[in-house]
Amino acid sequence: MKLKNTLLLFLFLISSFCYSQITKPSLSPKIKTTQQVGLANFTFEYGQPSAQNRKIFGSLIPYKKLWRTGANAATKFTVDRDIKLSGNPIPSGTYGLYTIPGKKEWTIIIHKNSKLWGAGGYNKENDLLRFKVPSIPLKDTLETLTIHFENFNTNGADLVIAWENTKVKIPVFVDSDKAIFEEIETKIIKNTTGKIHPQTYFDAAQFYYHKNVKLDQALSWFSKAAELRPNAYWYEYYKGELALYMKKYDIAKESGTKCLNASKNSKSSDYGYIAKCSLLLQAIEDK
Repeated sequence: MKLKNTLLLFLFLISSFCYSQITKPSLSPKIKTTQQVGLANFTFEYGQPSAQNRKIFGSLIPYKKLWRTGANAATKFTVDRDIKLSGNPIPSGTYGLYTIPGKKEWTIIIHKNSKLWGAGGYNKENDLLRFKVPSIPLKDTLETLTIHFENFNTNGADLVIAWENTKVKIPVFVDSDKAIFEEIETKIIKNTTGKIHPQTYFDAAQFYYHKNVKLDQALSWFSKAAELRPNAYWYEYYKGELALYMKKYDIAKESGTKCLNASKNSKSSDYGYIAKCSLLLQAIEDK
């Protein structure tokens, strides 16, 4: 009995020793970011290391060697629509993101297995695709690795991986235009109910304006939106901006003046539109 109790005590002490851990923050905290790009939604998950006075590329991260593109678990991303990365088709889904950094270019690897720890268990046969992008030198030093998007447009953006004095840009293409044109066709042009929300007219007009197509139709929809919702003075601003672009100066001046007066009288004191309308009216006077 005494021996049994001694063994139990020994096992308890071993168990306590093994599982008692100090709670401390990670030096490469896990980050999870979401971003809409065009009509696609991205989620990135990765460990975010900092340089901490270390030389990164060509040293801590060797050139021409596979990198998890972060710390700890391999970097992964999820996208809910079919897209293209640097012209390469990627079906919607979840993928691992690996890279092979080089002095002048990086190899970007989209891997079908997104559940690996670092590069452990990586198998090239599970690559969905590989492609190369130029390495871009940075003047300023980035202490912490970041993966983000920039240079947005309706059909995509640039996916950027940046750390230390280096970044790479991966063009992301999302075929949003087709879906938006089809939605406009359904909700406005082929609408049989006659019930169309003013914001729907505004969104459609703004899209046509940005795409520089059917501008007369866009101007008409801006007018319809403003008619249905006269308190939305910002509708008038965009109508005026488009009219100026179309060289319809009388319409531009009328809309710009309406927006300016309404924004000055707004309870929120909308200085943004006061400034924008003032610049718009000045541009009209300069013509």
